[in-house]
Amino acid sequence: MKDQTVQIQLNDVSTLPKNIEQNQNSKAENNQKCSKLTKILIVLGILIVLIAFILILLFVIIKINDDDEDDNRIDNRIPIIIDVDEGGDDMIAYIVANNSKKYNILGITTVSSYYYVEEVGKIWLRFLEYMNFDNKVYLGEDHPLVRKTNKLPFVHYYGFEMPNTTKKYETKGGVDFMYETIKNYKKKITIFSLGPLTNLGKLFQRDKTIINNIKEIIIMGGAKYGGNVQENLKAEYNIYNDAEAAEIVFNCGIQIKIIGEETKMDFDDDFYQKLLDINTRSSIFTYYAVKGTFETWNDNWVYDPITILYHLDNDVIVLKDYYTEVNTTSPDVNGTDYGTMYFFEPNENIKPNIKYTEELHLKKCYDDLVYYLKMY
Repeated sequence: MKDQTVQIQLNDVSTLPKNIEQNQNSKAENNQKCSKLTKILIVLGILIVLIAFILILLFVIIKINDDDEDDNRIDNRIPIIIDVDEGGDDMIAYIVANNSKKYNILGITTVSSYYYVEEVGKIWLRFLEYMNFDNKVYLGEDHPLVRKTNKLPFVHYYGFEMPNTTKKYETKGGVDFMYETIKNYKKKITIFSLGPLTNLGKLFQRDKTIINNIKEIIIMGGAKYGGNVQENLKAEYNIYNDAEAAEIVFNCGIQIKIIGEETKMDFDDDFYQKLLDINTRSSIFTYYAVKGTFETWNDNWVYDPITILYHLDNDVIVLKDYYTEVNTTSPDVNGTDYGTMYFFEPNENIKPNIKYTEELHLKKCYDDLVYYLKMY
């Protein structure tokens, strides 16, 4: 019995190497499987990272393209600055520009005429509030370049009381805004000047090279055949208010386009009724603004929208080349022609510095105004 037990134990020991070898082979196979699984997981991880990277890259590309399309839509509009006084027809001009969707209105700069620029700025903020327009207002110059002017107490003459507003005008001055915007904007800017030319005169005094960043300047002002200023019936008010600034602007190096005092619309009863029939916010404001101007100043003429209408449709007006000089003799001198524009035909020795209204297609002007007033 003892021998058998020993034999069995010996036999058991003899099987150990085989078991060890099998275990080692099994471990090796398991290690190989683990190694393959690890490699597969690594590859899958890399693929996931690559797919995520590609998706992020596609998102960025799509976003950039969308931004470029937005920029292109903005770039397709004409960048403009509108320089204004407190006139109701200045606001009608703004309405036309806004409703046309052709302009990127970068800002509104105010200039003093009858009232201080702060009052002008406040009424423009109330106008923007009433029309639900969103834009920034920058206060320009209170007085002409070389003289002081007396201001009138503010009179609200827009035919109805526009709402109060919490909107604030910008702390940056109008001329500073003009300079920085024109200097830094990615495209050349068009300027519409609908009041006295003080802000523009100050701009060119500051830096004459700024003209390289301006596409064109279109102003409402000037008179060739007789003006509207009591002190000098040869002069138009916007030029008369700051003749020194006008002289600077007309010789800034850009040929200025001038929609003169002779270029105007006179609303009759039929047209007033048409404005009421259109019954948009724009047409109703236009109705009251012109009616209010007439009742306050006994003046039914509408000038400023024609500057925008011309720019939108050059067939509205025919312009002619002239060289002009402005009389800057002190208005304190008796009998002065201060603010009078003198017109000269260009020749080999005289180069034109302005284009001035030669002909107005009045019916087309009315039709175009109605078209834009209907839009909003």
